[in-house]
Amino acid sequence: MNHLTVNNPRPVTPIEEFERAFEIAQLSAKERELIEYIRYVGTFNQISLTKSLRLNSKPPILSILCSTCRKIGEKMPEHFAAVRNWSKETSEYGVHWDGDLICSTAWNIDGERLTPESGTTQYHTFSVHKELFQGLD
Repeated sequence: MNHLTVNNPRPVTPIEEFERAFEIAQLSAKERELIEYIRYVGTFNQISLTKSLRLNSKPPILSILCSTCRKIGEKMPEHFAAVRNWSKETSEYGVHWDGDLICSTAWNIDGERLTPESGTTQYHTFSVHKELFQGLD
């Protein structure tokens, strides 16, 4: 277990509230496909998402993910505020990332972030939150 889990647990997403917010958020077909895909595959990076969903590289898919999370988060404001606070507190740079509503940076067995800055991967690697994962259904 890494230090973030012990000292500052992530707000676990209430699944029924998330599903309701996802349905009423007025997402485009592309945004819905993005969230459904992430929830199915579990782990991803910007390159794998762009290739798998056959998207243009501009705008960056992680920007689209953040704006989609904001739309969903508007429909579950208390939880989204808690996630944003957690995100800021656990960020290396002291800023929140709205994508943390759905997923977060993955970590390796040694407790290191899977990021280029950490020297562990070529691209930032993300993992969907366990309660939102649907790949085994």
